[in-house]
This record gives sequence, C-alpha cells and structure tokens, in this order.
Amino acid sequence: MNPKLESQPFGITAKGDEITLFSLSIENKIKVSVMNYGATWTHLLLPDRNGKMEDTVLGFDDLEGYLQKDYQDNYCYIGSTVGRVAGRLSGNQFTIDDKTYHLPPNQAETHLHGGIEGWDKKIWEAAPFETDNSVGITFYYKSPDGEENYPGTVEIWVTYTLDITGKLEISYRAITDKKTIINPTNHTYFNLSGDFHQSIEDHEFFVDTDHYLPINENSLPTGEVAHVAGTPFDFRTPKPISEQINKKDEQLKLAGGIDHCFALKESEICATLYHPGTGRKLTLSTTSPGLQVYTSNYLNKSFIGKSGVRYDKRAAICLETQHYPDAANQPKFSSTLLLPGEVFKSTTVFAFSVEK
Repeated sequence: MNPKLESQPFGITAKGDEITLFSLSIENKIKVSVMNYGATWTHLLLPDRNGKMEDTVLGFDDLEGYLQKDYQDNYCYIGSTVGRVAGRLSGNQFTIDDKTYHLPPNQAETHLHGGIEGWDKKIWEAAPFETDNSVGITFYYKSPDGEENYPGTVEIWVTYTLDITGKLEISYRAITDKKTIINPTNHTYFNLSGDFHQSIEDHEFFVDTDHYLPINENSLPTGEVAHVAGTPFDFRTPKPISEQINKKDEQLKLAGGIDHCFALKESEICATLYHPGTGRKLTLSTTSPGLQVYTSNYLNKSFIGKSGVRYDKRAAICLETQHYPDAANQPKFSSTLLLPGEVFKSTTVFAFSVEK
C-alpha cells in the first residue's frame, strides 16, 4: 500500500502565524505527523501485536500545548528540530580563527540546544512532496548571521520521508556563508507502550557501541571516551532499561538518569528499542557519529500533554543522533565546523516492526 500525505491547520501563534500539521501514513501500519513550527515531530501512531494503533511519542493535542506557559517555563524540546547546535557548549562559547563567540544562556546559566530562540521555536517553510514509493515534507529555514550570536547565515533543510515499507527518514542539509558550527538533531520522546502514564524502564534497549562520553556536574562531556564495560551504559546486548538505570553510579547521579552520548560504530543498525508488552520495536540507523540518549530525567508533571497526561520523569526516551556534544570545544571530538562552500549532511532512519 502506498503512503499517503495529508495536511490540516494546527493552530495560530500569538503573532498570528498559521501552523500546519502534515501527516504521512500507511493505513494500519504507521502514521507520522510533523508541523512547521520547529519542524516538529508531533505524533507517531503504530500498531501493537494485536493491531491496535496508538500514539507512541510525547507531545500535545494542539499548538496551544506547545505554547502553554507551564511548558515554556520547563521547556523540554518535545519533538523539535534542535539547532544550530544540540546540547550544551562549555562556557557558553566557542572559538573560530582566534575569535570567541559568546552565546546567550537559556537554561539557568547554560546555553542549550541553540539558545533562547533556537530552531525549535522558528516557523519553517514547508514543501510537501510525493514520489512513486514515498511521501514527505522538506522544511526550510534561513538562520541569519548573528542569530543567537552564531556567525554566518545558515540555510538548513530538514526532510521527513516515509517510504512504502513504513521507514521514516529524517535528513539534514545545511550551508553557510561564513565559518560557523552546526550540530542539529531531532528531540522526539518515545514511549512504545502507547501509555504515557507508564515509565520506559520496561523497554529493552540496545546500542551498538563500546564507548560512551562521561559528563561533569554541568552535564558537559569531560573529554574522555570511556568503555561501557562494567558501567550502567553497557547496552551491547538488549536489556531492560530498569536493569541499568537504577544502579548506584556517579554518572547516573549527575544526570538523574541517562543523559549521555554514545560513540557509535559504523554499523547498519546503531540501536533498537523494544516494548515487550505491546511488541512494538524501533530500529535506528544513522550517519551521525553519536547518539545522545536521554531518559526524560527532568520531566516532573509540570505541564499537560496529550489526553491530559502530565508527563513524569522517565515517561519517555530520546534518541538524538548527532555529533558529540561540545565538539566545538573538544579537540579530540570530530569537528562540527562548517565552512562556506561545504554542505553539512546527516541522515537518520527509523524502522518500526511488531514482534509477536
């Protein structure tokens, strides 16, 4: 069955901008919804082993949910495209050619996920498309020179594509007119149970890696690339998240759970997430060198999500494919520098299945 593309109004911002929700679907198999506010992934409906379709990502029933004060006060980037740079930058700064750029803090004293008004809060141009075996949306945003004090005018394209097999691809392409840094990602929160009252601790998780990045008290990488053996970050064989996340460990204590980057191998499948109760399984592949895994440690029931659910700690897990955090200040990490004439490219594919 060929995938289908639909669109509908999703609300109006305080400035009067009309937001559109686009849906990419294959009947009884998958339905993905994305909107042009923040190039945000809002819904993911998947069948369980009995064929019951349920939403499996956190979000809100309407645009007002994404704009509500409680959510803005405790902002969690639910489903958003994050940029220019995902994660934190040490000292809220970076240096290019002996010039240091100082970035505004937006989470206490920290510059996080692109700043005060990052790409997650922008209205993107949307271009729907259909091919013989896929449907999708390309979102486009032009980030001006000096936005959030980043140098260079950056043009960024984020494309969501659903193919005939039910795979969802998110691809990124960016260019700049000045030397700058870039490290975008998608910040969707998954709970494959379809019940957002439940913790994701019963999900079985696998990451194809031998190494992870330890963090300091500011949730920044220390620069060490440590072996996962003997740590709670060893998911080299699939195991329940609860088996690892509740261990006594200084790194878990610092983050309140998992909020760490895994150094990926160059393998076809980099991670899987499986919910035994429903049979739903997510299989992840990416061209990115890192996978930031976040177990929604800072959710605290402060805002109302879909169907009136107040999202709690560990209600979901984020699988953020990206370069290593703080790479601009860590010479041992692969560079996030983008030069004029170069093209930044990154692709991540989500495949979904049901195990009986």
